[in-house]
Amino acid sequence: MTGRPFGAIVGVTFRSLLSRRRSLLVLLFVLIPIALAVFVRAVGVDEDPNTIATVALDTFVVHVVLPLVALLFGTATLGSEIDDGTIVYLLAKPIPRWEILAAKLLVAEAATLALVVPSTLITGLILLAGVPGGDVNLAWAYTVGVAVGAIVYVAIFVAMSVVTSRALVLGLGYILIWEGFLAGLFAGTKNLSVREYTLSIAQAVAGRDVSDAAPIAVAVAVPLSIVVTVVAVVIAIRRLGSFEVKDTA
Repeated sequence: MTGRPFGAIVGVTFRSLLSRRRSLLVLLFVLIPIALAVFVRAVGVDEDPNTIATVALDTFVVHVVLPLVALLFGTATLGSEIDDGTIVYLLAKPIPRWEILAAKLLVAEAATLALVVPSTLITGLILLAGVPGGDVNLAWAYTVGVAVGAIVYVAIFVAMSVVTSRALVLGLGYILIWEGFLAGLFAGTKNLSVREYTLSIAQAVAGRDVSDAAPIAVAVAVPLSIVVTVVAVVIAIRRLGSFEVKDTA
C-alpha cells in the first residue's frame, strides 16, 4: 500500500464526512444519553442504580444511538460519492480498489467509534460512579460491547452502500425490522443480529445480565462478529472492484 494515496483519501473523506450537516446532528444525537444521565443523577431516582444504567444503556445507546450513528457514517463515506457520481474521479486514478475501500472504512469506523464509545462510557459513569451500590464495571462492559458492535455495524453498512443505492433504507430496515422485531421472535435470527453480539459481549465483560432478554452466548457472538465483518468487507471489495468508470460517469 502506498502511504500518500491512502492518507489523501482518508483526509478528504474525513473532511467531507465531518463537514456535513448530518455530522452535527449526529453529535447532538450522541449527547442525548449523556443529558438524560445527568438529569437522572440530578433529580435522583429511588431505584437500583445498576438497573437504571442497564435500561439507559440498553434502550438508548445499544438500541438507538449505536446502530443509527453507524448507519449514517457507514452509508455516507462511500455511498454518497457513488450516488452523486463523484466516485468516478477516484476510481479513474491508479489506486487499488481495496485500498480505496480500506480508507473509507477506516474513516467510517473511526468517526463512529469516536462518538458512540465516549457517549456510552460517560453515560454509564454518570449513572454509576460514586453511587451507593453502583457497579462501574457495567459502564466499561457496555463500552466494550458497543465498540465491537460499532465495528461490525459500520462494515455492514459500508458494504450495503457499495452494493445498493438504497443502503440507508435497507439499513433502517435491518435495524427496525430484523433486529427490532424478527430477532426477538426466532432464536436462529439472533445469530445475525449485531445488537445481540453487542449485548452478549457486554454481558460477558460485566459478569451479569445486561438485558431483559438473554443474548446469545459470547462463544458464539465473538466468532460471528469476526465472520460478519470479514464477509461484509470482502463483499464490498469485490463489488467496488467490479465497478467500471464508464458506468459511474
